[in-house]
Amino acid sequence: MNKKFDYFRIIFSTILTIILLVVEILYKDVKIGEISINFAIILPFCLILYVLMSYDLFVESYKNIKNKNFFNEVTLSLIATIAAFAIGEFVEALAVVVFFQIGEKFEEYALNKSRNSIKDLLDLRPDKVTILKEGKEETIAPFEANIGDLFIVRPGENVALDGVIVSGNSFIDTSSLTGESVPLKVKENDEILSGSINKTSPLIIKATKEFSNSTMSRILDIVENSQESKTKSERFISRFAKIYTPLVIIAAFIVGIIPPLFLGMNDSNIRMHYIKSAASLLVISCPCSIVLSIPMAYFVSLGTASKNNVLIKGSTYLEKFAHIKNIVLDKTGTITKGNFKITNIVAKDGTKDEILELAAIGEIFSNHPIALAIKENVDLNTLEKGENYEEIEGKGIKAIYRGKMLLVGNAKLLESNSIIFKKTDSPYTIIYVAYDNKFKGYIIINDEIKETSKNAISNFYKNGVKNILMLTGDNEKIAAEVAKNVGLNSYYASLLPLEKTSKLEEVIKNSKKNDVTVFIGDGINDAPSLIQADLGIAMGGIGSDITIESSDAVIMNDDLNKINDAIKISKKNNIVVKENLIFSLTIKFLVMIISFLPLMQLEAFIMWLAIFADVGVTIICVLNSLRLMNLKNKAK
Repeated sequence: MNKKFDYFRIIFSTILTIILLVVEILYKDVKIGEISINFAIILPFCLILYVLMSYDLFVESYKNIKNKNFFNEVTLSLIATIAAFAIGEFVEALAVVVFFQIGEKFEEYALNKSRNSIKDLLDLRPDKVTILKEGKEETIAPFEANIGDLFIVRPGENVALDGVIVSGNSFIDTSSLTGESVPLKVKENDEILSGSINKTSPLIIKATKEFSNSTMSRILDIVENSQESKTKSERFISRFAKIYTPLVIIAAFIVGIIPPLFLGMNDSNIRMHYIKSAASLLVISCPCSIVLSIPMAYFVSLGTASKNNVLIKGSTYLEKFAHIKNIVLDKTGTITKGNFKITNIVAKDGTKDEILELAAIGEIFSNHPIALAIKENVDLNTLEKGENYEEIEGKGIKAIYRGKMLLVGNAKLLESNSIIFKKTDSPYTIIYVAYDNKFKGYIIINDEIKETSKNAISNFYKNGVKNILMLTGDNEKIAAEVAKNVGLNSYYASLLPLEKTSKLEEVIKNSKKNDVTVFIGDGINDAPSLIQADLGIAMGGIGSDITIESSDAVIMNDDLNKINDAIKISKKNNIVVKENLIFSLTIKFLVMIISFLPLMQLEAFIMWLAIFADVGVTIICVLNSLRLMNLKNKAK
């Protein structure tokens, strides 16, 4: 149906309904000839407007009944209008369909408005990519591109695929991914994520992932499918509506038939009162206010969270944020920046350059942040690679270089290989280097604490979190220093990945039944813990497949305080859900009770009360749900 015509018929019918209501009230006893004005003028106009406003509802009702969906709000409302016409309440019958259509349009508007919270993100989905083949440009759909394809992104265009820049330098807008408003400078060999927007100069990029596995595609999948996960509240509402609606319908028929048999079947006033009551119950029984506003509250909250750089995979996980009592978190990349820098190189045998080169040879195949900090200080193209590389969990790298053993790692690695050396007392990360069974020296690497970490942890306690525990593979001194700086009293140091999982198991085991235990990590080494926790939150890992798969929520801009925002959104969402449920049921039951009582002074308003209990309450509950869109980032 044409939208303009749809809005025109609603406005036109609403105005005429109001006019007809005024005429009915003021001139009810007036007659035109021998015919009352009710039948001479009001009925014809009501019938014409009724057909205009309800023909699409009858089509919808027919389809629902055909699909064995008998207890739907459309069918119930139409039955109520037919009953109202039968007892001479013509304006009330028309009002039911008019206000029902108004309610439908209002609900449509509300849903569209709530979708706008994620519309900007969804609009970033690219519809084409320019591939370079043999020096010629070819425009294709992103899903047709393959790994290894070269594609060009001009200023103002979205990056369609994850890749590595092979030519050009520019500034890119990553605000859709990280919330960072300052453009990021990129150059040749830098990685670039889909969803970024090129700002200044053309870039030629080599695709490293197919479109279906790209960062933006995965983020969009989370956003679009987030409603598939239903909370206990939503499942309860669905079951409630299936039981509640048929019960009220049965009650309506009982009210319309049984009381007149005992109170006076021949008394037209009594008979008409209870028929009106039955019709009003049919209108009241429509559970629109509950089944629409409550899922909408979750939908709006998920959209609001995404605007605050928290991608939550569904309403089930959104609800859990409100019940977080225990937080277990990784150190590197979570509390700290994970941006390691060499602060000192100490040579015991040989030169500093030699030690740095040996360390880089040992770490040449590693993508660990510490390894990257070492390799960025060396020209990797000039290095001679070793052989028989072996990564020893929780210790470091062992390899053969020029026929001799090379060890690069922590003190445990050297001790297990009987290397004589003296441990260094430092609160920072120490990488020891041994070659040919001789201790060569060590490299001190520092990882900065995020500016927001201390404030975020303080806010965790303010938001009702009882226990916060930091787990790290770093040594005791580093762990103690970091814990002290961010205000943590509980931590475990020198842990292997499996030991982290064991500590998390202990926390979960000792938690109360309804308390939610969260694990926060970078989503790569911490994947088992992210899966095991009641709620797994990945920090700054949007470029990692394992992060997306393992976590229940992703913090897009690497800021711990965003979890506090999500907690606030979740708590407010739960309050709104309860408000809608209590308000809706209270009004409906009150109007039901009133419709049962033979209060003749209220008889003329029974159907209007029913309309308010259905459409009016629905609009109020939807407005209440939309309040969740106004939640801002209030982390301090």
